Amino acid sequence: MNQTIPEWDLIILRENDSLNTQVVWHAAALARSRGIQTRDLIIIDWPTDPIVVCGFHQVIERVVDIDYCKKHGIPISRRACGGGAVLLDSNQLFYNIISHIDSTIIPRNITKFFERTLEPVAQTYRHFGIDAEYKPVNDIIVNNRKISGNGAGLLENAQILVGNFILDFPRKEMAQILKVPNEKFRDKVIKSLEAGISSFQDELGYIPPRDSIIKEYIKQVETAFNIRLVETQFEPGTLELIEDLRKTYLTDDWLYQVKARGKQLTSKVKIHGSAHVVEGMYKSMGGLITVICEFNDTILTDILISGDFWILPDTVLPKLEKSLLNHDLKKGDLIDQIGSFLDDNECETPGTSASDLAQAIQNAFDSISKL
Repeated sequence: MNQTIPEWDLIILRENDSLNTQVVWHAAALARSRGIQTRDLIIIDWPTDPIVVCGFHQVIERVVDIDYCKKHGIPISRRACGGGAVLLDSNQLFYNIISHIDSTIIPRNITKFFERTLEPVAQTYRHFGIDAEYKPVNDIIVNNRKISGNGAGLLENAQILVGNFILDFPRKEMAQILKVPNEKFRDKVIKSLEAGISSFQDELGYIPPRDSIIKEYIKQVETAFNIRLVETQFEPGTLELIEDLRKTYLTDDWLYQVKARGKQLTSKVKIHGSAHVVEGMYKSMGGLITVICEFNDTILTDILISGDFWILPDTVLPKLEKSLLNHDLKKGDLIDQIGSFLDDNECETPGTSASDLAQAIQNAFDSISKL
């Protein structure tokens, strides 16, 4: 008996403004979760103009040179999943895979999720003669240089892969949009980007036609997932969600929500003898964790967690912060408390452990002795 090959929707947006590249997958994920989009889907698009996009957990004012962006007319947005600040432009080709959490094709486990969804990306690069390979947690690399950046999100009952084919990359412009302490440091950023990021242009000396890349990627997805992609358009209800979310994305409440969450904390200074507001950082395999903590002796009385790491669901950080209030560090069970929270809330933190989060807090506490 012949098995019926599952069909997924394919939506290719050839004229998509920069903000919409971030809004459409957010809206489509909500639509898939709510049954508006009745099939799992893939969105392929690219921005018509440059845009700076920050991760969901980042304090934008700390990582982006807002004045530079305003001066050069580059909009800034926040995406609905983790990761770091990046400059996106028409030389990047985006793919967004959106599936229901009950999918039998896309794994729920985050490690297997990335392994499954990124294989077609690596295969597409290989088709064009680039020896790309998957590198955990979420990268495609060639000769130890990233040639595709990827992230995951969980919105209601839909899981999302967001990623890109890098056709060419504006390293100097990328270094300009980042907030750095001085120009010497900016030069180091440029060198780091040159050493760490590659592209079709770098590897081949030219950029293959965009349609050729899209065609090959579709072929590789259909083979890897054993599905058939059917090109179509968004459902009317999804288009309504896109319009509503677009308005949300333009508000300060959306853009500056992390800073707003810790507004009182970020405005505090050292208070008195036993009370301190301090900052701590720790770099995990999954990204940089930054915490601002208020301690009264060894008691954690307030905390803001930010950074470019990943945690699913993305909206769980405020709840984690609240769970840590009044924790006494001298008890020595901070890792256990964070680990229990992550387990109880069914969180996944690719590349980041409870120990990593605890270490950032411990580093903040240890800095008190250096004041």
